[in-house]
Amino acid sequence: MDTGGHRDDLTGGGHGGEEYEDHADDHSGGQKGDGEAEDANEPDVPSEKDGEADPKTGEQPENPLADVAEALGERHPEVASVITKLGADGANRLNVIENLKDPVGGGERTLEIIQELAEGGILEGRSLEEYRSENPGRGPLFEPVEHEVNYEPDGTSRKNAYVEQTKVDDPVRALGASIEDSDRDALDEYGKRLKNEVESAAYEDVTSLLEEVGGADDAELSIRTKYADGLVDKVNRMTEGSEGRKSRPDYQIGDVIDAVGARITVEDTARLETLLEKAKEYFGTGEGGRLLEVENMYAEPKSGNPSYRVIPMIVAIEVDGKPYTYELQLTTERASVAADLEHNTVYKSHIETTSEERDVMRTMQAEAAALDQEETRRRYP
Repeated sequence: MDTGGHRDDLTGGGHGGEEYEDHADDHSGGQKGDGEAEDANEPDVPSEKDGEADPKTGEQPENPLADVAEALGERHPEVASVITKLGADGANRLNVIENLKDPVGGGERTLEIIQELAEGGILEGRSLEEYRSENPGRGPLFEPVEHEVNYEPDGTSRKNAYVEQTKVDDPVRALGASIEDSDRDALDEYGKRLKNEVESAAYEDVTSLLEEVGGADDAELSIRTKYADGLVDKVNRMTEGSEGRKSRPDYQIGDVIDAVGARITVEDTARLETLLEKAKEYFGTGEGGRLLEVENMYAEPKSGNPSYRVIPMIVAIEVDGKPYTYELQLTTERASVAADLEHNTVYKSHIETTSEERDVMRTMQAEAAALDQEETRRRYP
């Protein structure tokens, strides 16, 4: 099992810096309701900016992805261009780019996935909606989440009830958008707790889950935590709202349920299916279970971005007698690669791209969703 180091990133979305933006939530136009499924693919903060001129010589560094761009360029010039620009963007690093720079550590496999997505062999010019209509997914990944996983018998959201109780037990979590100077010390202390205690506990928790799953040696685990400033920024963004997402004026620090976020990336949908079932068993669902909410974007894609494939789950965890949550996202390699490329080009304009390049990134993400779906059809004929 590649743990990806006990890192502050979680890219692969995190889908960047300390933003680790609300990829699942924002793309859905807020359809996650009170949830914040953030993208666990956050680019980490580099010590040096790739592509930046040497301050002593004024020379530009050698392009570390020149071979990758050359391999893509003849058949897929738009993809080659995007990869080159993302590789030069040291301020917003992505797992897909870091993998491409490391041929021994997974770059060859990542390039194969990118080429497969660019070829479009499954969609063949069709939209993802057309493909899904003609070729419905099969097996457990395409079964809707059971009602009792997310809701109490009376219809109460298990996640919401848990979060509201944490605000009572820990008043710092009831702070809203207007943070007073007198609140700052308590907020900083809360951020340190998340980073120094909750992240470690979550890391051990998820590692134990992976140990329960046979054949998980090739799984990649990433984890990151928001600092106090990141929590305040998230609260401000949610209270203000944005295009396609209504403002939530009552949003508070405790509502940032993915302040600690982890992502497990596995090779294919067969392993994802096994991991999902084992996670339900390991954490427990319903009364007494630690799974507070599960979203399955294979079974129920988000209308705002129907190509985005990930399974986010909100996990309850107790650390030093206090209740917390962390978000765990489960995804496949191809879905993670596609989400990375789309996140920093379409969802977030971290680099300058043409309309043609953005269209290609959207099409590649749709192809990734179709390929994952096709795998399940072959497994369950």
